Amino acid sequence: MVTHEILICDDDPDIRSAMKRTLRGYRVTESTSPREAIDVLKLQAFDAIVSDFSLEAESDGLDLLQHVRVAYPHMVRFLVTGNRELEVAARAINEGSVHRYFAKPWDDEKLRAALEILLRSRRQADEDGG
Repeated sequence: MVTHEILICDDDPDIRSAMKRTLRGYRVTESTSPREAIDVLKLQAFDAIVSDFSLEAESDGLDLLQHVRVAYPHMVRFLVTGNRELEVAARAINEGSVHRYFAKPWDDEKLRAALEILLRSRRQADEDGG
């Protein structure tokens, strides 16, 4: 079985802990801000990133995922947020920054299933020379 490297970015330690439980079986690295996530990305390769939208930082989770989309286009990008504003979802989709958008509290099985499907399709594309 392939073990995927997942980076999570959330400023709330309880949310990071819950996400790690959801992603049990994956190798999970935590970051607490977009800046820290970008620093970690420079040091290690990841298969996916799961970021909160509202971060107590100079930029939000969508800015981080937009950076990842440009710098690491093969990385799977998930946005998880408690922000219910339609504008956030619209921005995420319109900017093409995310593959999936999940509201907090997320459904563990749905998040894991969506992540596994995207990781599997990425792996297949890589094997097929895509």
